Formats: sequence, C-alpha cells, structure tokens
Amino acid sequence: MLKYLREDIQDFSPYGVVEKNVPIKLDANEGYQRPDGLNRYPNDRANDLQMKLAQKLARKPAEILLGNGSSELIDLVLKAYLETGEIVVSISPTFSMYKQYTIIHKGIYREYPLRNMMRLDADGFLEFISEIKPKIVILCNPNNPTGTTLPWKDVMRIISNVDAMVILDQAYIEFADNPGFFDPRELKNLIILRTFSKAWGLAGIRLGYMIANTETINCIHRIRSPYNLNTLTQELGLLALKEGPEATIELVKSERIRMTQALIKLGITPLPSQTNFLFFAAHEYIYNSLMKNGIMIRRFNRELAGYFRLTIGNPEENNAVLE
Repeated sequence: MLKYLREDIQDFSPYGVVEKNVPIKLDANEGYQRPDGLNRYPNDRANDLQMKLAQKLARKPAEILLGNGSSELIDLVLKAYLETGEIVVSISPTFSMYKQYTIIHKGIYREYPLRNMMRLDADGFLEFISEIKPKIVILCNPNNPTGTTLPWKDVMRIISNVDAMVILDQAYIEFADNPGFFDPRELKNLIILRTFSKAWGLAGIRLGYMIANTETINCIHRIRSPYNLNTLTQELGLLALKEGPEATIELVKSERIRMTQALIKLGITPLPSQTNFLFFAAHEYIYNSLMKNGIMIRRFNRELAGYFRLTIGNPEENNAVLE
C-alpha cells in the first residue's frame, strides 16, 4: 500500500528488465554461452511460475510476488515500509526472525503475549495496537513455534481495524483444518506470505510467495533485488505445481493425530497443532535421550526454556521417536 511506503523510496521505480526471446542476446553482460543456458540471468519476475501459481490460487499474476523463501519476503516488506524508530508488533511466542528483521531495519519490536501460549485476547491486542501505533503488525497463523491458530474472525477484526500494514504469515496454512479466507483485494493493508518449504516439502529450493493487492506488490518491486529467484528454483517450482502437495498434507495430518495421542500416553501433552509439528513442555532428559539415539528435535531456551518442538516425520521416523 502506497500510503505506508517509506517516504525516501516513494519515487523509486522497479529495476527495469526487458524480457525478450531473441536469437542473439548481448544486453546483460552475461557470461559466455553454456549448453544448459545457466549463463543467462533468470526471468526477473519468474513469470511462468507466477502465472501458474496465480491460476492455482485464483489470483491475478500481478497479485503474486515470488521470493527466496518467505524469509526474504518478510525482509522486503520491512525494507519497504519501516522507517527508523517505527514500531513492529506481533504476538508472543512467535517466529523469532520477526524481531531480528525489525532490529536490522532499525525499528522497535513490541510483542503481545498469548494466553497459555494458545489464545489471543483480540480486544486487548487491538487496544495495545491503538496505544503504540505500529507501522507493521505481523501475525503468524498457524503460529510457530506453538502450532496453534488464532480464530479467523479475530484475525479479520485485526486486519480490518488497524492503521498499519499487516503481514499474515501462513507458512503452515496447508495443514490447518479451518484456515479462513482473507482477500487482499478488499483488505488493502494485508500481505499474505506462504512457502513451498513445508507442505510442498521443498525447503531446499528456497521458494516463497506473497499475495497482496497490485499496489502493494508494485511497492515491493521497487526495492526487490533484480533476479532474486534463480532459474533452478523457478523450474522446480513449476514441477511441484504439477504434482501438488495433497498426499503429503494428508499423511502429515494423520501422523500428527497418531503422534499426539501416543505422546499423551507417554505423559507428554502437546499443544493442539494445526501445523506439521508438535510443541510441548518436557524434561531435558527427553531431548538428551533422543540425541543419544541420533534423533534431533528443537530445544528452546530463555523464556521458552523447557519447551521442545517435534517435526512430524514419516511413519518410520515417528516410530523411532516413540520407541
């Protein structure tokens, strides 16, 4: 949204890349020709992948922006909208990189605690936002590291009632049973972020995407580095779209139920998860025992000391954890 864009980049234009299919291309100072074509820069906006993804999402291509993982896209949003000393607000606990990106861009990070790490007091959160007047609000839903979700009606209230840009990080949305629907065409201050790293099982290719209205997408293009998505990632993304993640999602959901029930029987009670992981409190012995047997889970410290996060693996991996 142009309204919130940093004043010093209001007059920026996107880097100009002319995409033409010509027999002899000598305009971009690329290296000497290779038979695999990798001497050429990638398509700047990943147009083929952008179009196919837009078709799948029932969006216009101009409402999609692709990035080097959703982490790059978070960084780009803060780069575009956050002035020095302005405030970013999120819930707590949540993805730790929100705070780090805010500090990197010389902003001030403020957080509002969840009740029992699960529930958000939406009225209190809106009052908190009204008092400190942030430039950006970030909601991770489903939330990392808790795995829980905020009711979509509360999320809608927040987006509709704040005078700020809202980043809705939906990295785990494919695993949620009732994700709700949010339309950036109508909610002009909304930016939705998603990734191919989780449900699609392609963390290694670093592919994320942004859904927003065309004005916001154009604002982000002003500060996006040219050719930010490499050729191999674009090609693998296109292959992934042909196959789809549905089989993986169903397997994760069924294993999530099985693992939750099995852990409860062992005396460990995870928070209700709508993601591909389980978050729980346990004795340090659990972590050490798993490590001795070649199994690594995520151990938290500081304010989350005593909590652990277990990714839902394949059935064989999950059986090894339970054993």
